[in-house]
Amino acid sequence: MGQDVAVHWRRLEALAQEHRNRDPAGYANDLSQALRVGGLTLDWTLQRIDKTVLRALCEFLNAMQAQKRLQQQFAGEKVNTTANQGALHSAMRGTLTASKPFNEEVLEGQQSVMQFAEDVLVGSRCSYCGKPFTDVLHIGIGGSHLGQSFLTDAFSSTRLKIHYLSNSLPNQIENTLAALDPRNTLVIVASKSFSTPETLHNYRRVQTWFAENTSDQGAIACNVVLITSNHERVVHEPGEHFLIPKEVGGRFSIWSAMGLPALLAMGPKRYRAFCEGAFDMDTHVMQGEPSQNAAIMLALLEVWNTNFLRVANRAVLPYCSELRQLPAYLQQLEMESLGKTPQPGNGLPPHHTIPLVWGGEETNAQHAFHQWLHQGTHAFVVDFIALANANRWHLANCLAQREALFYGHLNDDAPQKSLRGGHGSTLILLDSCDAKTVGSLIALYEHKTALLGYLWEVNPFDQEGVEYGKVSATAIYERLELAK
Repeated sequence: MGQDVAVHWRRLEALAQEHRNRDPAGYANDLSQALRVGGLTLDWTLQRIDKTVLRALCEFLNAMQAQKRLQQQFAGEKVNTTANQGALHSAMRGTLTASKPFNEEVLEGQQSVMQFAEDVLVGSRCSYCGKPFTDVLHIGIGGSHLGQSFLTDAFSSTRLKIHYLSNSLPNQIENTLAALDPRNTLVIVASKSFSTPETLHNYRRVQTWFAENTSDQGAIACNVVLITSNHERVVHEPGEHFLIPKEVGGRFSIWSAMGLPALLAMGPKRYRAFCEGAFDMDTHVMQGEPSQNAAIMLALLEVWNTNFLRVANRAVLPYCSELRQLPAYLQQLEMESLGKTPQPGNGLPPHHTIPLVWGGEETNAQHAFHQWLHQGTHAFVVDFIALANANRWHLANCLAQREALFYGHLNDDAPQKSLRGGHGSTLILLDSCDAKTVGSLIALYEHKTALLGYLWEVNPFDQEGVEYGKVSATAIYERLELAK
């Protein structure tokens, strides 16, 4: 495979030489492509790409066997080479693996979580004192927090108030607890390993808070839920326990029991629709031809922009207030999965992986950093996400920004008003910002991320840099404690 891959890579490098300085206006009639998948449309018309480049990218995809490896991932094969295990987050939303016992175990676990949530929402699952829960305190960080917070912010519709505690900063902890009453607060502690320092520190503080504010020493057992894949770490802890499969990574875990706070915020009907949207995207990605496969197209565009047009950052700009936390969610999903240096092999030369992923809610962002986008000196690309039936002003702004960034604006009389253009973008147009469509959107980015791992020869399902950071911080903390 190595020599074949190298040939395709060199072909793409040669094509990039032609495209780096090509007039954006030259693309207008060369490629007009869009894909419709469920409730969303993917439009890459304003990318610096033509049919010749797309054909070469698809040949590279085939040489890397990326689509085949994604199929192996769906089936449950051990694509996470670091842990020697599968990556089975798609099974959490009903996409079956090749293992019938695993599928049955997943279904049973998901039904238990759903029943628990329904009991809390109707008031049959109560606090230690017999009162129904009015508040939920979620303790978790990273993949145990970002997706849940995003969905709660976007779709909260039940009577419960969901509070998120991620950092272990004293002021944040105390201010959060000051607004809560242990008599009607359900505490959810989420950590895949159940060894994350920030999460454990916050949980111990909440345990103390319960002891200080209740006369019942066993009260917390009725009011706490622990979610993890490390059964041994929680076996002696009080409360309800929900286990997730070790094959489900934290940043891919919103579909599992880790999604409990989002389920409580959205309600079962909306949460099921969210999972159904992801299932529909799974089906599309498994069956689509490369040029008609939305996840493959996003992945190939990323490879083209990053490795051949040398673009080092991508902005995610949602023109929809419900999606304002999406940039932070995708930042972790993509940068923690793909922010790695490839090991030599398979004929690929040294190459970059995921660029900086960042962004903000529109149109607020237009008044914050769009000046940098229009007249700054750095190269970038953009993912614009908008609603087809949005407020016309919002949609007009989205389309105008997209065209200006690509085509630019020349003003010979006032050069300071000129915009150089040349910045490619992808438009993802949503029919509506409902739970099902957003489920499809998140699954789309998950599959794009996995495909990029297979194309770049990095494992998208580990995070060794993060793990080392935990060990290093613990060692320094111990030295600081000794120096007191």
